[in-house]
Amino acid sequence: MAAAGIRRLLVLSGDEFWCSQQAQQLANALPGDWLWVGTAPEMALNGAPGAINTLLGREYLHAVFDARNGFDAAAFAALAGTLKAGSWLVLLAPPWEAWTTRVDNDSCRWSDSREPIATPHFIHHLQRLFLYDPDVICWRQEQPLPLSPSAPRPRWHPACGEPQQ
Repeated sequence: MAAAGIRRLLVLSGDEFWCSQQAQQLANALPGDWLWVGTAPEMALNGAPGAINTLLGREYLHAVFDARNGFDAAAFAALAGTLKAGSWLVLLAPPWEAWTTRVDNDSCRWSDSREPIATPHFIHHLQRLFLYDPDVICWRQEQPLPLSPSAPRPRWHPACGEPQQ
């Protein structure tokens, strides 16, 4: 992935314990710094979704975004922007079939409701995007890890400041 200059998304969808366990196993297996973004940090290097703007300008090799209790799209996008080429962004999500019905604690930030609301249309849209993107891996707790070889990519050349054709 680093040679091709890409970053990949891995969606872990399942119960809280299973998602945490898989994220920890990945962090132990893949070298590099791991940043955890969520309201309940489970790794040494961590931050809350609302504080993600303090990380802009920094780079990390891998990251975990905990969306099991709410999905802050702006924080997710900002976190993706901090990742180096060759990085994994791991999204922790509720069980796939139940995700659309779960209340989103982040909804209080932008909705008129005083209580968190479910965001089924948005979550369904995310799920469709994840499923139809060949570069996204969606691993559901009740299914085996769906790994397939990715298409070959040209070698990436990072920007060097010189004009390009």
